[in-house]
Amino acid sequence: MARRTLRELAGRMVGLGMLTEEKAAAVLADIGKWREDHLDEDLSEGDLFGWLPEFGIAISVHGEDVDDVASYYGYLLADEVTACTGGAVVVTDVVLVRDEDDEDGAEYLHFLRNGESVWWHVEHQSDDYVDQVAVSDQIDDLDPGGDDPRVFYELLREKRETCQDDVYVLASPEQARALRDEFGLDFHGLDADRPRRGEPPTAEPGTAEWYMQDDRRNMTEPARVFLDRWLSDMADALDGWRARFLPDDFPFDFTADSLDVLERQVLHRFADWNAVHSAADDPFVVGAARYLGETLIRQAPGHWGYQDMADSLYGRVPLIRSDTPAAFRAIVVPLHLLSRLAEDRRFGVLRESVEELRDAADEHATALRTLDTLRRSE
Repeated sequence: MARRTLRELAGRMVGLGMLTEEKAAAVLADIGKWREDHLDEDLSEGDLFGWLPEFGIAISVHGEDVDDVASYYGYLLADEVTACTGGAVVVTDVVLVRDEDDEDGAEYLHFLRNGESVWWHVEHQSDDYVDQVAVSDQIDDLDPGGDDPRVFYELLREKRETCQDDVYVLASPEQARALRDEFGLDFHGLDADRPRRGEPPTAEPGTAEWYMQDDRRNMTEPARVFLDRWLSDMADALDGWRARFLPDDFPFDFTADSLDVLERQVLHRFADWNAVHSAADDPFVVGAARYLGETLIRQAPGHWGYQDMADSLYGRVPLIRSDTPAAFRAIVVPLHLLSRLAEDRRFGVLRESVEELRDAADEHATALRTLDTLRRSE
């Protein structure tokens, strides 16, 4: 591994196209005014984490007291992110939204990303400290997207201590791998497949079609192909399932009451969770999952989704998402719900999932009203 010096780091980042020669020279000159010999010393991990944001290719999320967390979020997103991306991502209108009437003290961060509304779920024990976990979980929303290959990679420390700053480097996968291989920097999720966000939806905002288009912006192509096939086959598949498996008196009307009848069918056929899951590809189970999902999206604001991540609870299985931003999202996986019914053997399990989707929509609506009130009071 090459020596990890500031001068070498700056030169390599210039070579990788991460910053200009002029910017590198200016930063090194400023550091040299303070301590010239520091430019050629081996860098510790702490040095690397501390200096990368100075070059303008990373942001640092403060781990210690920030005095006022709402103001700090505004500075971090509107100033630091916008500057770091060179204007590829322009963040404005950052507002910390709190529902004072919510007994759980729900908190959300709302901002505009290039004019688009974005919500983050955040939690604070104190107004003095940033929710670093929330930033880590939702940092993908700040990636430039489109044809820009750069994403925010979180740097991983050899030893994590309390109140340390989190540093996110804006780099393409190739640039990040070069810094890892040559300077020993460890990036979270470097080898993971992170689809770049596509163009904004064209459907009417707030509709199921809008949310489905928004989902597709972050889906891999194989996932899009699967979901399109699943939806295009829906009517014929349900007709075939009904003719093959359901009694003539089954109320095939996509109502909550029909879910109660479906429960009896499932409980008669399957003894427990494993019995359903082992029959996941069985025509009856596939049809039941389709009918359950179609009933949910008729009874509550929701839409079909799919993701092809094998290591996720929600990966590679059709699911229903609430028609809400991700911060409020409820997810119901019909296959899992049928399995839970067989395991718990309790009537009413299926119709309860309708309320989960409705609750998510209600929570989003409440947050929108609170945001509107905050804006009008400014």
